[in-house]
Amino acid sequence: MKKSRKTLLIVMLVALVVVSAAFGVYIWRERYSKTNGRPAINCPTDSLSVGVEALSDYSLLLSDVTATDPEDGDVTKSLVVESVSQFVEDRHCIVTYAAFDSANHVTKVSRHVFLTDYVPPRFVITAPLEFSYSSTFNPLKVVKAFDCVDGDISDRILMNLANPEDNFKSVGTHRVEFKVTNSLGDVALLETEIVVYNRTYTEIRMTPVINLSEYVVYADGSGSIDPMSYVKGITLGGVSYTVDEYTEGELKVDDVGINYSVPGVYKILFTCSNKDDYIGSAVLLVVVTGVND
Repeated sequence: MKKSRKTLLIVMLVALVVVSAAFGVYIWRERYSKTNGRPAINCPTDSLSVGVEALSDYSLLLSDVTATDPEDGDVTKSLVVESVSQFVEDRHCIVTYAAFDSANHVTKVSRHVFLTDYVPPRFVITAPLEFSYSSTFNPLKVVKAFDCVDGDISDRILMNLANPEDNFKSVGTHRVEFKVTNSLGDVALLETEIVVYNRTYTEIRMTPVINLSEYVVYADGSGSIDPMSYVKGITLGGVSYTVDEYTEGELKVDDVGINYSVPGVYKILFTCSNKDDYIGSAVLLVVVTGVND
């Protein structure tokens, strides 16, 4: 009798061990099926608002993200920013995170990122867009572009004549469009004119040259600019003068028609004559953007 009880107790213990083991396997499989044996990435929010510096300092994109693995535990240190998409909407892109475990299992999660201080690419014109008919010239040598994300992107500028049948071989004014795209897929355009002239040596010497500190400026639509603040001086016959020193003629400014509340590209025309009525001119482009651009 005692032997039978002992045998029964052993059988029950074995059965308990088997059931416990089976239950443990069941629990493990349940957890494994939910994670597929891969790390789980946890983002506190589905979206994140950051400055553009986060696109070069990924630690800012990773600051609130964690990762755990069913076998390895905390694998947050394995987290990386796998990619940042181009814009899907204005100032809105998608960041993709990846996490790894010791078995090289990979999990990826995407998140919406909004750039709070983003500014579209901007053009810089370093000299007048006026060229002698008898010279070899390339307008792209004086047109540059800079971006808050990529820096100098001048080598990405494309130039197209407004009229496909036009060319720079003829004297006159040629309408052109400059176009540049940054790594986020944002496109900036600048439409303006290029002048090709054919002047004699005397005309070149006798025509006043109005020197500007900049040839394109940006206004955000919430204010205005002072045109005269961009005039560095006037050169005549190889001699440079300040505006106050120049007594050969009057410097005039035509900035009529600029509406700083309406985005667009506007033109300010400066003209100046000498005593012999030779008239020189310069153009300052004013790009009025939206208040948040």
